[in-house]
Amino acid sequence: MATTRRASPPRPELEPPANGVSQLELVDLFHRRAVHELVVVEIAPLFYRLEAIIAWRMGRWTLMGARGPRNFRSLETLARHLKTMGVGRTIIRLELLT
Repeated sequence: MATTRRASPPRPELEPPANGVSQLELVDLFHRRAVHELVVVEIAPLFYRLEAIIAWRMGRWTLMGARGPRNFRSLETLARHLKTMGVGRTIIRLELLT
């Protein structure tokens, strides 16, 4: 019997971010209390990206995965990910598409 596979929504084709930070670096910056603010950016319908504003670095720094920028398909998954990273009392802002 052939297996069936659900069709997933296509990934948005966006330009790669200029600044990237790995998961390990971001956790280290949380422990140093160097992250001023986290911004959850809706890059396409149902696709979210996490960007950090860091104390001694200019601009926003995107959370990177193994294959490029880390995208999340739901806000629940993103919230669970933030709790496991140990965000603490960092300000989190949400930017939605218009």
